[in-house]
Amino acid sequence: MLKTFGLATFTLFFLASCEPAEDPKYREKIAAHRMALNEQFFNPEETPLDSASFYTWKGLKFFPIKESCKVKGSLTLLNNETVFALPHSHNKSKPYKQYAKVSFTLLGKDYELLILEQQNKKPGYENYLILPFTDETNGQETYGGGRYLDLEKSTQTEIELDFNLAYNPYCAYNQAYTCPIPPKENHLPIKVEAGVKYEAK
Repeated sequence: MLKTFGLATFTLFFLASCEPAEDPKYREKIAAHRMALNEQFFNPEETPLDSASFYTWKGLKFFPIKESCKVKGSLTLLNNETVFALPHSHNKSKPYKQYAKVSFTLLGKDYELLILEQQNKKPGYENYLILPFTDETNGQETYGGGRYLDLEKSTQTEIELDFNLAYNPYCAYNQAYTCPIPPKENHLPIKVEAGVKYEAK
């Protein structure tokens, strides 16, 4: 099909796709992370799966590891932000603050997303931040409600965003969980074909 569209279409397709990772150490790191995720899902004491799904679970599926989907972002901290109720699944909400804006370039285009900080954190999660986002894979290759990146507080003005670590919320696998709904500001109008895939039950 590409031959009938000519060089321009081929170039557009190339720019719209993250390239496979070439650094073997990076591939090993992401592969180890994915193995740990699957071990968690298969562990009856840690799994987010409900009891009915656990015994038929075949493992998480992932997009190919793509090093170009790991990007550097520039942080703009948001000070003195008021606490707001972030909508969650099941018509619930929890208190969050807008922690920062992160600007970055992905697949040749510039974007800006909000990084959020949950209030009333559990002990041990004091530095935990979340970047919930949606993109054009949602409802197809990934969970319809969006995906997350886990981040940590830092004194640096630059942060790494690795979309190979993007994952579906637990409520995608078990209705007992309630999960943050990504704000409309955090929609990426492209397909981010990296991280965890999703198959409906």
